Amino acid sequence: MHIAYIWYHKNLCILRSMIRIITFIFGISFTLVLFANCSSDNRNITVNSIKEIDSVLSPSRQFFEIKADKEAIVKGAKGTTIYIPENTFQFVDGTAPVTPIKITLKESYSLSEMIFENLHTLSGDRILETNGMIYVTAEADGQQLSVREGSAIVIGFPKNGSEEEMDLFYDFQINDSTQTWIPDYQLFEANALAESIRETDTLSEGGDEAFQVTYPIEMTDDLYDYHFWVSLRTATFDEIKLLGRDETIIDYLRNPENIDSATAYSFYTNNWRADFDLHIDEKGNMFNFRPNKDIGLEYDEEAIKIAKELFESVPAFDVDAYERDLTEGWDYALGIMGGRSINWSRFKQKFRNKYSDYTDKAVEKMDANTLQYFVFSATELGWINCDRFLDLDDTEKTDFIVNTAHPKDTKVQIVFKDIKSIMNGRLENGNILFGSVPKGKSIQVIGISHANGKPTMTIVETTTDAKDFELTGFKEFTLDQLEAELNKLN
Repeated sequence: MHIAYIWYHKNLCILRSMIRIITFIFGISFTLVLFANCSSDNRNITVNSIKEIDSVLSPSRQFFEIKADKEAIVKGAKGTTIYIPENTFQFVDGTAPVTPIKITLKESYSLSEMIFENLHTLSGDRILETNGMIYVTAEADGQQLSVREGSAIVIGFPKNGSEEEMDLFYDFQINDSTQTWIPDYQLFEANALAESIRETDTLSEGGDEAFQVTYPIEMTDDLYDYHFWVSLRTATFDEIKLLGRDETIIDYLRNPENIDSATAYSFYTNNWRADFDLHIDEKGNMFNFRPNKDIGLEYDEEAIKIAKELFESVPAFDVDAYERDLTEGWDYALGIMGGRSINWSRFKQKFRNKYSDYTDKAVEKMDANTLQYFVFSATELGWINCDRFLDLDDTEKTDFIVNTAHPKDTKVQIVFKDIKSIMNGRLENGNILFGSVPKGKSIQVIGISHANGKPTMTIVETTTDAKDFELTGFKEFTLDQLEAELNKLN
């Protein structure tokens, strides 16, 4: 199934660079005014809800003013650097602002800041490791602005000691209550999919043609991997695994690493299809292939020959591990047709190159400290995340369930001890559920509640394998104390 479908179905940075722009050296013409970046003593503030706790302790907003027709540099208090080319923004009707533009920036680099912003590090059901998140908007004359089509701003995220390769992610709202992170190079596809769902209220399975997408770059053949879609199958093939492999024959045929790409390309471009009735012997080998005539198709002889040779080369089925018995002499049905999917690594590089002029222009102005930054060209505003996917696809997953006394009135999050990653739980059947977390991971479970006009909090260490986990030990804290305790997580 296409990756975009997986994001939506399960509740959906390769340019690794660094930036620091020293404007007085390079003489960039800009106007920049910091309106506010205040901290306050929170000890004596009374709060009446968890929402108010978050509001008081979430990162402060920083405000800047720039000229619409001049390039500018915005530098956040925590190290974020944003290069804005001239004439970058537009109103919703496509017109350009002429009056001064107000830039709003929030920086969230620590786990405590992310907790108070109710942020998480998930892209669909895939866990991210974060290097930091920022929130940036632009407005003029009281109206929100967006980045003009074909333009981009350049964001420098301070590395803060990170040596991992990062990617850029945008906040993506699936519905009124569900939000996820989408890589910048796949946001357009997620938007197209969401629009298709809104219009048809259905979710189709298939290749990249299953819903209409306008790609931001020219889609040449080298951007695709060619494989096979299964066109016809007996239900048995959905379940039985191949010998020595943790995959079905359907998975095997869809994986470009298992398939000769030239052969799959021929099937795709010639619109070939080859369907068989066949038998399976006691060792799990397929034999006695006969073109299926039940669906009334005329098959190309070359396609039938290639498909038969391919099926004969597939590893045998693991009949001993299969829970059911295979029936000797039974006609099983299996067929293939050409398929393709985007190679996102190659696509990402070409997509990033589209905006390289903006990045290069900013890099020209870097000083000797540029190795301390990741730099990306961004075409969207709002919450932007500098993260990377964790390679946990082969890790066994589990549901981690938290029991606590007042689940409806308690905010519960988990923080992984060996990675900078945070997850929000959801209320389900009177408990707090964290779904599909990797097994065997050391975590800290954080609970924040409210009682008698004061925040209460507990932090408990455990592992994701824990069963019937009870979150207890809540204590009263002032806001300053609560913030200090959470800062220890960093």
